[in-house]
Amino acid sequence: MLNFDVDFPQRARANEEVTLKLKVLTELRECMVIKTHLQSNPQIEGPFNYRYTRCLCEDTPVTFFWDFQTNSKYKCMVDIINEKNICIEDISVVPNEANRYYTVRTLFIG
Repeated sequence: MLNFDVDFPQRARANEEVTLKLKVLTELRECMVIKTHLQSNPQIEGPFNYRYTRCLCEDTPVTFFWDFQTNSKYKCMVDIINEKNICIEDISVVPNEANRYYTVRTLFIG
């Protein structure tokens, strides 16, 4: 239902700032509300919000950008949620099953 295109470096130096770019696409004809965030261990620190809520439709993929200090392993989480006033049309799809998608990327520090 959802496809991810992740652009993220494989290597970085300790405490170097990196950018993670996540493009989310759907093949469904109906729009859906998605909420996305990053998870890491240890927790990501930074001066901004790591969570976004957007409308995702078949013909309009959504791209998210995060800039942060390096860590090691990151999980990009995307939840399909039921929330009003996000999509232009107030009709959005929420699947009965599989409403959480994620991808894991590892950053090697060297």
